[in-house]
Amino acid sequence: PDEIGLTVRENILTLKGPREPRTEDEKSVWHRRERAYGTFSRTVQLPFRVDPERVEARFANGLLEVELHRPEADRPKKIQIKG
Repeated sequence: PDEIGLTVRENILTLKGPREPRTEDEKSVWHRRERAYGTFSRTVQLPFRVDPERVEARFANGLLEVELHRPEADRPKKIQIKG
């Protein structure tokens, strides 16, 4: 988790980090293998803007969980209708 970079700007989430080469046992046979090691970067365009102060990320058992929140100003506001 210390080597993974996670950034958010408006509605763009970017994840970057290194991928280490695996040590192979003698029984493994590969016919084709892509991106075995090196750095990676993934950028995701979100359907809404994100409040960068309220982003939370957790890493456990090889799984990265990211919780994103909308800014209060962007949330729908219910309007009371007077009759």
